[in-house]
Amino acid sequence: MRNLWRRLKGGGAVVALWIALCFGWTSAVYLSWLHRLIAIAGSAAADWLSMVAGYLAQALGLAVTARFMRRGRPFRAGECFTAVTALLAAVSVPALLTDTAAGVIGFGFLMNLLCGVLSALYLYAAARNVDARHRSIAFGGGYALATVAVGLLALIGRGSFLHSNHALLLYLPLSALLAAVTPRLRLLESGQTETAAEGEKPQRLSGKELAVACGVTVLISAVKNLGYSFPSAEIGAGLVPELTRLPYAVGLTAAAFIHDRNRKHGMVCTIAALIMPFIMLGLTSEPVPATICWGLDYLFYGFFSVFRAVLFLDIASRTRRWELAPTGLLAGRVGDALGTAVGLLLAEHRLWLILVATAAFFPTVFLFFREYQRQYEPETVRQRSEQEVFESFCLRYDLSSREREVVRMVLDGHPNGEIAEALFITESTVKYHVRNVLQKVGCKNRAELQRIYKLALYPEMAQEALPKIG
Repeated sequence: MRNLWRRLKGGGAVVALWIALCFGWTSAVYLSWLHRLIAIAGSAAADWLSMVAGYLAQALGLAVTARFMRRGRPFRAGECFTAVTALLAAVSVPALLTDTAAGVIGFGFLMNLLCGVLSALYLYAAARNVDARHRSIAFGGGYALATVAVGLLALIGRGSFLHSNHALLLYLPLSALLAAVTPRLRLLESGQTETAAEGEKPQRLSGKELAVACGVTVLISAVKNLGYSFPSAEIGAGLVPELTRLPYAVGLTAAAFIHDRNRKHGMVCTIAALIMPFIMLGLTSEPVPATICWGLDYLFYGFFSVFRAVLFLDIASRTRRWELAPTGLLAGRVGDALGTAVGLLLAEHRLWLILVATAAFFPTVFLFFREYQRQYEPETVRQRSEQEVFESFCLRYDLSSREREVVRMVLDGHPNGEIAEALFITESTVKYHVRNVLQKVGCKNRAELQRIYKLALYPEMAQEALPKIG
């Protein structure tokens, strides 16, 4: 059971469901608060307060939490999560019930700040618990499930349930459920096994490299919001945002599968989606229903969301600097606020808006491909060479197809029990194959097998490692 639990966590299933519960709760509370804000302050003020001030408040929450995650400082993520969940539940009550503009705005700011803290914590858990091969689907799949769930809730009275005070009857039990379930999942424990390979040296990350990664994330989010920022006036006119967000689930799921299958293809799809803001700017003068505009924009927004989160989840895992896990969403929220602010200021000057978006597009593309080359091209080359070396290694020692499957998992550090579960064979059969592989290669144990394979993979280490084998 312990091995099965580790596989579920590493495969992202548990984390995806947990993120779905976290994001579903916070996004539903945010949308209820947005409706309250529109009713109290009006749609024009709501745009500035929700998509500029609200996003910056979330960014502040992400930044504060990342600061406390820094290496060398005690960070009790589990206790922090419990405290923030309780605070967010408490703040959501006056944010959704008060009748004064000052109350809605003030408690709304605190609510967004705490949403940012909560987001930082589940990104931290995703970086530490989920294998790189499943990281995108853990994040994107969790967001997609939450989006669909909130959309289904909006079917109750065509959104009237989420707009009413009765929504608190759902939000408060959800917060209690999260507070009760999270410690049992053991996703935020500091002593857990991390996703980086055991013995693998953490990669270095310079300040310049971090600045480029943050810069491209801010720019790509800003350009997206220059084209379309989900105006609150359309909500006030009767549009149901919870339902128009359903294409977001489709975009998130597609982006997650593409990114996990091949990071290069995922990034290409993300940069291709940057054409969408210009399409949206062209549609503003056409008689296109707002529902279609929201749906199309959310569909492509899924690719931006997955890219910016997974880019920094990968960086955090490779460098073992877990405080970097929330940085993608942090930079993204800054870009969202910046793009929305410029879009609101130039809303009546569409030509200037197009010129600003175009001017921002070219440095975004330049930095985007520079970041891709730094982050993923060396990894792609290394993975390809590893596969070639592995095939050559197996041919050299005449390993059968089953022995190849077993030795691949042995080299990855899996114990016999996990290998047996993964290959649907008995543990005694695994031991039989391992013994045959060791005999063919001429090794006494697994450690020696791993050292010999590492010598084949990194020939330059031969002079240093050969004395250890003899």
